[in-house]
Amino acid sequence: MSRQVQLPGLAGVAQPPAGATLWSSGYARLLLWPVATNQSDMIACAADDGEGWLDALLGQTETPSTVPLDGYLILALPAAPTPEADEGVRKVELSARICRKHLVWPSSAEALAAGAGPWARIADITALGLPDAATAAGDTLYWPEIGDAANALWLELQEKGAPAVARADAEGPIPTRGAA
Repeated sequence: MSRQVQLPGLAGVAQPPAGATLWSSGYARLLLWPVATNQSDMIACAADDGEGWLDALLGQTETPSTVPLDGYLILALPAAPTPEADEGVRKVELSARICRKHLVWPSSAEALAAGAGPWARIADITALGLPDAATAAGDTLYWPEIGDAANALWLELQEKGAPAVARADAEGPIPTRGAA
C-alpha cells in the first residue's frame, strides 16, 4: 500500500481530523482516523464520520469497470478505551456496514517493555496483520497431488460430466446383489 500525500476533497461528508492518513493499493483503501478521546460516545461518532468519508471515497473510486475495493477504517485512540467503552468498541468493530473497522491505541509502558510495538492491536488489522509468505512462487507450474478418492472423482467428472455425477450422487449408492 502506498501512502497518499494529500487526502482527496470529498463533498457532503465530515472533514477528516488532523492526522488522518490514507493508504491505497489496487485492492483496498486503508484510512487512519484519529479520535480525540477514548470514550464510547466519541468513538461511535468518529466511526460514523470516518465510515461516511471512506464510503464516499470508495464510491468515487469504484466504477462499473473496476474491481471492488476493500475499505479499512482504523480508529486511532489517544489511549486504551475505558472499561465502560468495551461494549461500544465491540459494536464498532463487529459492524459490517460499509467497511472493516479496527481500533488501535498506543501500547502501555509495560507492553513496550515486554517488546510490543508502539500501537496495541495493529496486527489485528487484516490488511496489515497478514503473515509473511512461507515460500516464494516458483517458475514452473505443477498440479498438486491429490488422493485416490479425489482422483477417482476427477476422472468420473471428466468421463460423465458434472450433471450426471451430481445426479448419481443425489440418488445414492446402487445396491449390490444380495443386499437386503
